[in-house]
Amino acid sequence: MSWQAVAHKEFRDAIRSRWLHGSTLFFALFIGGAAAIFFGFLLPPDSRQVSNLFGFFASLGVFSFSFPGLLALVLGFVALSTSYGSITEERESGSIKLLLSLPNSRLDAVIGKLLGRSAVVVVALLVGFLVTFAILVATGTRLELGSFVPQVALTALLGIAFVSIGLGISALADSNREATLATMGVYLIFAILWGSISEGIPKLINYAAEQVGVGTVSELTRVQLGVFLKYLNPLKTYETLAAQLYYGPAQARLVSTTFGERAVIAPVFEGSVPFYFSGWFLFVILLLWIFLPVAVGYWAFEQTDL
Repeated sequence: MSWQAVAHKEFRDAIRSRWLHGSTLFFALFIGGAAAIFFGFLLPPDSRQVSNLFGFFASLGVFSFSFPGLLALVLGFVALSTSYGSITEERESGSIKLLLSLPNSRLDAVIGKLLGRSAVVVVALLVGFLVTFAILVATGTRLELGSFVPQVALTALLGIAFVSIGLGISALADSNREATLATMGVYLIFAILWGSISEGIPKLINYAAEQVGVGTVSELTRVQLGVFLKYLNPLKTYETLAAQLYYGPAQARLVSTTFGERAVIAPVFEGSVPFYFSGWFLFVILLLWIFLPVAVGYWAFEQTDL
């Protein structure tokens, strides 16, 4: 056996346990249902275009809301649920020793699990988008494929990133209970606490600078650092990249900012977007969320005495 066989086993197990069926139905109902309600009932025929839902971003002052952001939250939860027990469950049952007693290295096991579990999430997601596409056509919605298709690809990458995060947690944890608690904590940080943390760190740096007598950090620097830290969250990275598919780079960079941050940093984006806020840089961040968690997890798994 090799990593291909491990990946095939993971995918086959998902079919046998009906996890693939359940997640596919969920995404079909969630994404397709939203499209059916939005374009079939809420919008008049002359306003039916993909960007009115999949490019929907609303600023509520301190908070912001977007359909891509909501989709990212749901997808992150589903992807983490798919992968957080991938190694710990087999360690507790003892089947991991059987897996590694065959011609499989620990690297084969980790890569195979990443690809197999990612395939489960991506297939379910793509079927959901396929159902959505059929609904868009049936309701006469303007498809805007140049934006919609890349958004589907970005969404799939986000799903893989959260599978990688869950797999990394599973490889680091000593038990399934520990993996469950760690996964819940990580999701809570990404979904709720990250904004407060990213806004608090620049304030803390400014306070420390004042205490040591080196002066204060300028407001623009504090805001830029805070916004950059927000973009390190894969949920916000995805949301910003999705916004850029429908709006200009400057406007897309502001979808995750508060009203106060926007007032300070908007003139910077109107001039030219700094490279560390550019689309390619954010895309690299998203890719790192795919590779780094599983790399750290593999390193820990390799050191563990089973």
